[in-house]
Amino acid sequence: MGKYVFRYGFAALLALTSLAFSDSASAQRRVVELSYTPTARAQIAIWVETGDGTFLRTFRLTDAVARRGIGNRPGAMQMNSGYHWPYGRREGVLPIWGHARLSADGAVPFRRVIFQDRLSEGFASRTSADASRDEFYCLSFNRDFSSKETLEAIDPTVDAMACPTTFNSDKGRYLTEADVTAGYAEPFENEMGEDTNMRVMDLTSLYPARRDLEDFGGDDHPDARLFFDETRDAMPTIDAVTMATPAGAERTRHQFTLPAEWANGDYVMYIEVNVEGDYHGSWGPAMYPTPNGESWDIWAETYGYAYRGQPTIVYAIPFRLDAFGGVYTTTDPEGYGEIHGMDGTIRPIDDSIANDPEGSPGSGADRLMLMDGGIRASLQVVPTNVCDGPMPPDACFEECTIDADCETGFVCHLNECLDRCNDAVVTAPSIVGELSAELDPDRTWEFVNLSFDAPSSDREIFSYEVRVARTPYESGTPFDEWGAQAKIAAAVEQALTIDPSLYSAGDAVDAKIGHLEPESTYYIGVRAVAECQAYGPVAMTTVETTQVEFATVSPCFVATATYGTPMAKEIGVLRRFRDRYLMNNAPGRALVEAYYEHGPDAADAIREDATLRAISLGVLDKVVAFADWMTE
Repeated sequence: MGKYVFRYGFAALLALTSLAFSDSASAQRRVVELSYTPTARAQIAIWVETGDGTFLRTFRLTDAVARRGIGNRPGAMQMNSGYHWPYGRREGVLPIWGHARLSADGAVPFRRVIFQDRLSEGFASRTSADASRDEFYCLSFNRDFSSKETLEAIDPTVDAMACPTTFNSDKGRYLTEADVTAGYAEPFENEMGEDTNMRVMDLTSLYPARRDLEDFGGDDHPDARLFFDETRDAMPTIDAVTMATPAGAERTRHQFTLPAEWANGDYVMYIEVNVEGDYHGSWGPAMYPTPNGESWDIWAETYGYAYRGQPTIVYAIPFRLDAFGGVYTTTDPEGYGEIHGMDGTIRPIDDSIANDPEGSPGSGADRLMLMDGGIRASLQVVPTNVCDGPMPPDACFEECTIDADCETGFVCHLNECLDRCNDAVVTAPSIVGELSAELDPDRTWEFVNLSFDAPSSDREIFSYEVRVARTPYESGTPFDEWGAQAKIAAAVEQALTIDPSLYSAGDAVDAKIGHLEPESTYYIGVRAVAECQAYGPVAMTTVETTQVEFATVSPCFVATATYGTPMAKEIGVLRRFRDRYLMNNAPGRALVEAYYEHGPDAADAIREDATLRAISLGVLDKVVAFADWMTE
């Protein structure tokens, strides 16, 4: 359960003076500072409710849910997972937040996304022309590459992994009433995978659809072009609350401004955390195995790993808004959620959830890892303009010459003590200097080396915000609603963070940005944020990425080398033949795996030799003709 500790020395005055504060004092803006240490690959939602359980506002939602759409995309919810896996609705990812959000007055659900035109929501392979190039997701038909062990072995400091080829994914379409009337459903297995039934789906979802799509192909459904705007209509704050996945096992800090209209009183901040593949006890592949049966195709049964482990964990920090602020902490999780997201009930932590930080660090209850003092998270409420309100605390206006002369939480300003977030005290940092962005010579199509000079600031710089977009930044646009938070240059999607304490004004700050798309113009913005959410001006620069220099080639290795592109229609014919006639039997699968092993060497030779390409073209044309006839 959460517990709180008052930091300020005058807290005892609360009982005497809280009733004397006018409505204007109750409406004063407050800044809160949240600190926690998440485990790696954590999906996170942060929101606030009243003390009696009324949902008020979402403050943060990780990028994979808010922008990549992992909770609401094509594919059955139980479908396997893997590195940058493209399919399978992860409806158990953050269900406590999802149900809580929908409980608010006027809340609007999101429309549910399904495959465009496949035989089952359990089919990963294409059965019709329904796909276009995907700049983020991929599906590796290599068992080793798509294993849980490979995913967990990613080193976020290096480019340890990348999609092995350009992948064409089905972006999906909305489920319709006609679909439901016609009996459209998804395969759903019971525990232990002993029985499969067809689960009827609701027209709506707890989660947003993909919002990272900017280019569309002719086979994309028109609905895909609606995902971005309709998601924003359902949740207008989604741009501002979206954050990149924070680094694992490193302290993460946020500053939030609570709305001025929130009255003094009791509130609760919730932090929900989920990590796929967090196996423990009965939570794992024995209880929730890779699905199988006629409703699932060979790709769904063969590649990736059974991702369902311990369900989502939620932490609660009760806190109070008043004229004095304070520090509030939580030591233990509040509970856990339903593994498939069927409800928003918080279940009490029991013996089925790992709770051994030393024996299983980062697992179960330790998804918010223990910090100093044995706490999981800390929330500081910092009042703003308290000294300007009626009946200010005694600490206000005391004579001083330095900050140390004032009470904790107050600073010396013009020889008077004022609350440290008073508008008269807070000054914004200057603009960062000499901002530049240059392509990284090793990966010019996706990595950028960023550099700027640390700005001057009268107050401590809390963070540097770095955002990227493919559209210019317009003055007056809220910076946190433009583009997306920059990510590190590594295989894992992780927030780029810069520790301001390492730099003094004028020092050169260097960072490397990743997860950019090839042949695109990017606008990069940087601003410094001081304590009390004092925002410095936005500095801008641009960079243009190059075409991809493939380090690996398409699984259709020889065909790609022969035809010169992984997009050739002949390759589509060969893939369709592979899916229908080779992957559904043991000899065929053995042939395909042998091809994957030796194909890259053959492709390298063909790519460099015109004579070999001509010979390969003659042979492949005959093979393609036969495969086309077989798959008509």
